[in-house]
Amino acid sequence: MKSSLFRKSLALASALLLFFLASITLAADVASDVEKILIDIRQDQPVPKLDYLKKAAPINADSAYYQGNYKGIEIAVEAHPNSNKVASILLKITGADQTRAILPAVSRAIGKPHHSSPKNSQYSWTWKKYRTGSLHYDAGERLTIVSLFYQ
Repeated sequence: MKSSLFRKSLALASALLLFFLASITLAADVASDVEKILIDIRQDQPVPKLDYLKKAAPINADSAYYQGNYKGIEIAVEAHPNSNKVASILLKITGADQTRAILPAVSRAIGKPHHSSPKNSQYSWTWKKYRTGSLHYDAGERLTIVSLFYQ
């Protein structure tokens, strides 16, 4: 009886450990994917030709718009008016809050946040010439969002 209980406990502990390790691996993969996207697609640089990014119907008549998906991360990119240079980048990651897991990767790509509220899963950046950035979690939509845009 004790041996059976021990085996069941060991099996449960092993399953929990595998789940925990898989979650860590998944978070690390998402972080490296976000970093890759933010390095590939840079504000004020020409919109790059990437397999995962396709031209879409424009939101604004004078601005090109692109959408894509890279390993489950939704991507939206809008160019400056009458230009091929990136104005805004929006990344959406569906599921649980990934802000803390991807913050180091976002920071490597765009710099450390200028304002943060870890308790609220909110980080933000403000640069000269009206450029801003945000990393936050929308609990209602279950989305971790990275956005770079002009105010």
